[in-house]
Amino acid sequence: MNLQDFKDTLSRDACGMTVAEAHEAGVCIDCKKPDPLSRCHSEEGRREYDISGMCEECFDALFAEPEPYCEFELPEAANEKVR
Repeated sequence: MNLQDFKDTLSRDACGMTVAEAHEAGVCIDCKKPDPLSRCHSEEGRREYDISGMCEECFDALFAEPEPYCEFELPEAANEKVR
């Protein structure tokens, strides 16, 4: 198996299609929405689509900081040291 075959197999297993197939279909390899370049807002995003088949919005979401599991503030008493 050569490197391209490996990349295609990995991409097909993870996303259901190869980068070339995403380009040919005109979709994002991740969200499958049409016209992925409309969701690329920078030159870097357009280059990333050429490389990975992923629109910039999906690529940014993949590497975004995770949301906290639970956001709440402790009552003031909980912040005091227990004596």
